Amino acid sequence: MAHGSTGASSNTTDIYERLRDEILSCVMRPGIQFRERQIADRFNVSKTPVRDALIKLQEQNLVQVIPRKGYRVTRISLADARDLYEMRVILEREAILRIIDTASDASLDELDEFRTAPVDDLEAWITYNRHMHMHLAAICGNARLARAGREVVEQFDRMTRMSVSGSIEASPLNRRSLEDRMREHGEIIDAVQARDKRRAVMLSRDHIEGSRRRLMTALESASIAL
Repeated sequence: MAHGSTGASSNTTDIYERLRDEILSCVMRPGIQFRERQIADRFNVSKTPVRDALIKLQEQNLVQVIPRKGYRVTRISLADARDLYEMRVILEREAILRIIDTASDASLDELDEFRTAPVDDLEAWITYNRHMHMHLAAICGNARLARAGREVVEQFDRMTRMSVSGSIEASPLNRRSLEDRMREHGEIIDAVQARDKRRAVMLSRDHIEGSRRRLMTALESASIAL
């Protein structure tokens, strides 16, 4: 019995993680509808682990139940986007202040790996961007703050895609936009490594605010937004 329970739990975790990745990367587009049976057939499992995985995705507001019709990938809400950006500013500010106060010089030197990024591949750049901001959370020295920061940053892949390209759809790669944001990362790293709290916090806030403005402009005319 224990073995079966472990197997079901493993199936649920695997399905949850794969669906979550597809939602955040927009492989499963905002607004698309589906049923449990479709997912169960796709993964060759019973509906039970699928249902459990979908409950977890509901808790993160990534899917919604549609009575008698199944599920829908949640559209990006303007209100939720504003809340997430506000949380990100607060959490990253605190993480940066703690890093400057407590991180070793060696830890600060590790930030140099985020000075360059793949500007010819949007998906690779989005992964780089996520890792950059998650790393700031990870080295802040406070486990709960790090976890909260990571959870917020992970929600941003769909928003990052829109703020960079202006669309959730495949679109011509805007190298200039990616290069500008990579430059902003470099300036934040410079300030953190110099342990300049005021400048580091200001640059981080401006970087996040720039992303928020671009996203709101894209969302205001997007059919995937609420």
